[in-house]
Amino acid sequence: MWDEISVFRMRLLNWVSCIVGNFNSIKRKEERKTSGSDYSRKNLRFNNFIEKVDLLDIPIVGKKFTWYKSNRTIISRIDRAMVSKEWLEVWSNSRQFIYSRIVFVHCVLVLKDSCSDWGPKPFRSLDG
Repeated sequence: MWDEISVFRMRLLNWVSCIVGNFNSIKRKEERKTSGSDYSRKNLRFNNFIEKVDLLDIPIVGKKFTWYKSNRTIISRIDRAMVSKEWLEVWSNSRQFIYSRIVFVHCVLVLKDSCSDWGPKPFRSLDG
């Protein structure tokens, strides 16, 4: 899948891009809590993919992890939103909000621009 995304992204170089999903990989060891060391070559390939397609991780708000094994022996941040530099030029205050999981083992991930400009406030007067 990463190869297909890489080809697609290279065609859209310099376009506003956002890729969101369950990547089943972590970027750093700190993104997974488990009883044993669990950082593999797969994660190195994931980091190479991110670098190759020139994507940036948006800051997170809320929970630190996005996936919980049912017995909570493993927790990870495998779901994420990554964007192009061009995205951040348009939506520079983008954040990933990680909310509690409701039914599934994955948490709800919401992408927001934390500083929305709604334009000038309408004029109001109170007539007495």
